[in-house]
Amino acid sequence: MLYIPFLDIIVSMVTQENNDSMAKTDKIEKGGVLSNYDFLAAYQNLQTGIEFDELIKRSSATVSHTAKNAAPYCNFALINKMLSDEEFSELEHLFSSLERTPVIYFENKPTLVKHLDRFKKRGYEKAFEDSWMFYERDVIDKSRFPQVKKVDDHKSLEVFLKTWDASLQSGDPQNPYGSVKGYLDNYRQAWLKFGASNRVQYFIVYDGEQPVATALLHSFEGVGYISNVGSLQTVRGRGFGKLATLYAVKRSQQIGNIVQNFCVFLLIMLD
Repeated sequence: MLYIPFLDIIVSMVTQENNDSMAKTDKIEKGGVLSNYDFLAAYQNLQTGIEFDELIKRSSATVSHTAKNAAPYCNFALINKMLSDEEFSELEHLFSSLERTPVIYFENKPTLVKHLDRFKKRGYEKAFEDSWMFYERDVIDKSRFPQVKKVDDHKSLEVFLKTWDASLQSGDPQNPYGSVKGYLDNYRQAWLKFGASNRVQYFIVYDGEQPVATALLHSFEGVGYISNVGSLQTVRGRGFGKLATLYAVKRSQQIGNIVQNFCVFLLIMLD
């Protein structure tokens, strides 16, 4: 069983009231402040039908579930307060019924962190820690944008998936994620469902005629989430990954997303 805290210092950038690029979901537009928990709840909704198959609502948590991928990134319970023994048991029973390891995802804040012993007593251990990063600049260097192409048909979709797969291989010292083969079909199906509406947009960077890097943009309720950035080992250090990322950021801004964000996994426990 795993617990996954995410960093308050990074995530809280979207909650500062003097931040012009604050996430303006319905809650913000009505004068409220988007909390870290609210942002992660929006992320769960954004990924449903793409990386997650469904969200299961419980009084104590919202559980992301993916049938074809057992990874903790795809199957976890997001909580906003410490669980009672009964709530722990309810969630653990749910995970068991789904044939998944219980995974609890929560904010690294004092009101939750002070209860870590309770997680450990129930057999949980730390899996990894997330850093959410937000892009706030207006000026983006577009000089190399002609090297980037958007996936617009089945053929280019397969080029994207092949390039992404080749960019994230097990044993690569610059890749903490390992192989992404278990995710390929999810992202193929996501594009087939949502590509036409631009809810998901896939981008390929070319070096001449060779595809060398990828990036993906998810859009939902004013949030642009950029992920799946990778480049072939043979071209590392030449700025292709950065180019893919900035192209996705610019595209996110152009279609009206208010927040451009990335998730970087900081720590993976091998135990």
